[in-house]
Amino acid sequence: MGGADQAKALIILNPAEPPIMMRNTVYATIDDGVEADLIRQSISEIVADVARYVPGYRLKAAPIIEGDLVTALLEVTGAGDYLPIYAGNLDIMTSAAVRVAELLATESNET
Repeated sequence: MGGADQAKALIILNPAEPPIMMRNTVYATIDDGVEADLIRQSISEIVADVARYVPGYRLKAAPIIEGDLVTALLEVTGAGDYLPIYAGNLDIMTSAAVRVAELLATESNET
């Protein structure tokens, strides 16, 4: 996933009232010698790219780099058009599916 040798996804359901916004924490281990500034720049570019097709997608705080571990805190605020704004997980799935369809359509038109 994303070029990683290994990946794991865990879900934690929180029945909080009032409901909380959709948040994700992404951890990555990095090789020695990778510059922290390049990692931060790459994360910012990817977040900006995703935010172009997933409105409400943002980095909640600056990435944390400690030794070989990078931690990125993300949040998605839903559009609130049909579902509550805390249901950003549904907006991100729909937006990602539309983006993939657009990329596939563009790719098939180029061949």
